[in-house]
Amino acid sequence: MLPAGRGNSIPSTARSDPMNLLDRAIAAVSPQWGMRRARARAVTAHYDAAGSGRRTSSMKAARTDADAAARQRQRMAWYARDMVRNTPFATRAQSVICGGIVGDGILPKVVLSYPGLKETARKRVRDRGLELIEAHLDTCAIDRQGRQNLYGLQRLVANTVVDAGECLVRIYHSHPDPDALPLQLDVLEPDYLDDGKFGWMATGNEIRDGIEYDGTGRRVAYWLFPEHPGGDWTPGSRRGVSERVPAEEVLHIYRQDRPGQMRGVTWFAPVMMRLQDLADHEDAQLMRQKIAACFAAFRVRSEGGKGGEIAELAPGMIYDLGEDEDVKFAEPPGVDGYDEFTRSVLRSVAAGMGITYEALTGDLGQVNFSSARMGRLEMDQNISAWQWLMLIPQMMQPLAQAFITAWNGHDGAAMIKAGLPADIWRHLRLEWQPPRKVIVDPTREIAALADAVRNGFASRQQVVRQLGVDPERLLDEIEQDRADAARLNLSFDSDPGSGSVAGAAKSEAEEIVENGRAKAHYRKGM
Repeated sequence: MLPAGRGNSIPSTARSDPMNLLDRAIAAVSPQWGMRRARARAVTAHYDAAGSGRRTSSMKAARTDADAAARQRQRMAWYARDMVRNTPFATRAQSVICGGIVGDGILPKVVLSYPGLKETARKRVRDRGLELIEAHLDTCAIDRQGRQNLYGLQRLVANTVVDAGECLVRIYHSHPDPDALPLQLDVLEPDYLDDGKFGWMATGNEIRDGIEYDGTGRRVAYWLFPEHPGGDWTPGSRRGVSERVPAEEVLHIYRQDRPGQMRGVTWFAPVMMRLQDLADHEDAQLMRQKIAACFAAFRVRSEGGKGGEIAELAPGMIYDLGEDEDVKFAEPPGVDGYDEFTRSVLRSVAAGMGITYEALTGDLGQVNFSSARMGRLEMDQNISAWQWLMLIPQMMQPLAQAFITAWNGHDGAAMIKAGLPADIWRHLRLEWQPPRKVIVDPTREIAALADAVRNGFASRQQVVRQLGVDPERLLDEIEQDRADAARLNLSFDSDPGSGSVAGAAKSEAEEIVENGRAKAHYRKGM
């Protein structure tokens, strides 16, 4: 550093820009390189957001990766849970998101693609798979705790992902009932993960945030606590000692927002402060309303003055004041601008959560049918992405493979004995159907779907799946309905093959033919 003095003073331009001296030194050594640096700095200066002045003082520029930027994810998850417990709009946001993702359940469907297999054998396998689904996945037998069926577990996972940012599902390839399918699930909060465990193992594996990785970066194990670390202490338990669980037995579900992100962050992170500010604002407004509802009188006495005591005010009361007494009334503050402020904050919260303002608040007073439907379509895109890019690939598809493996262990020998191929399990899979989308205007939307099928823009199975129904189950039910109607000699207008509908269609066709003949006769006469 140059010593302070008149002859060695640093120019003001160099003091204001610490890169100036470096640029001059580089330009002296390599003018071409210095020119490129100057040009690059000039181009960057055109972006206001790249500056470091007063306007960007509230921004934080950090070079951290996704996981390093979320070191306090656990604290944020605790805050989010508290908000869900005590803030109505946080509870509503979680309910709307989970209701859209899971609804009443993402349904499984057995698919068999074995070439050359007879249709009778194919149907027998699918019927057996459907029987196991109804007996195991549709009941509480799938839950390790015995409280939820598969669809209730899906909702638990979605709830946990929204408030805590991530969720763990442990797979058990066993069942207390020897006659049941050897498969159970246990949904765990991320608190079970020993995120304080770091280091290198003798095998060369690395542990970060309680997750063990091999040399290629593949997850090989999770270090989990046997009990929730925030629960009541049980004598003899090893609550604070984590155990190694192979990664094949753990499903880690979270929304990946950045490349390389290994853990999730609460979805309330962008809106947490706004929700808390709104809650504080509402508390202040409630107190303000209470104060505004009060009507108080204050008596002003002169020094040494005497008068009667005013204990309370009553309607119609007449009270004589002394010569040295006066009464003044309080002027409570008014309550203005509450609705505008609340709507503004809730719009910001809805945008940050990826849902519509109307879904968050239930306020439909400022929308019509078209605008509400447009907002719903955009929200449906987010819900579809959360289904197909998060819950289905991270939870449901691995569970499908575990279901096929358990099915093989349970029925494999019997199915081979019945004449089915031994390698049929490689051609079996489960496909998942998200819940049906709510049809706002059935009269218009059903007709539009029907036209799409007629014009070849969509298949009938695709439309049926959009309604949240399994096409194969629908056809089986239609076939059963027709068989029951024929057996009981019943006719319904809903059946295209019934007499009334067929007769109506025939009459319409005859009318079209007659009109055509009349037009042809008219032209011939011309």
